[in-house]
Amino acid sequence: MTDIYKPSEEQKERIRTLVKGFLSEQNTSVYKLAQMLNETYGRSGSVSNLLNKLSRATFKISELMDIADLFGYEIQFVKKQAIEGHENKQEK
Repeated sequence: MTDIYKPSEEQKERIRTLVKGFLSEQNTSVYKLAQMLNETYGRSGSVSNLLNKLSRATFKISELMDIADLFGYEIQFVKKQAIEGHENKQEK
């Protein structure tokens, strides 16, 4: 049996904050987002499905890419800047 990765509550909160903040910056709501995803990608995703994914922080990366694309954004990996006096996890 394959182990299933479970993000920590801290990670889940960061994901929720990221998505909610992005939607707020775009002056849109989860309701409008569901409509846009349905119209653009032909998804039958409901508002309740999106709200559940948001509360559980269980978005697929492809879903986040679609959301970003709707507003003219792309997702990139950006190296974190070291904070003075703190080590990066990779450097340990």
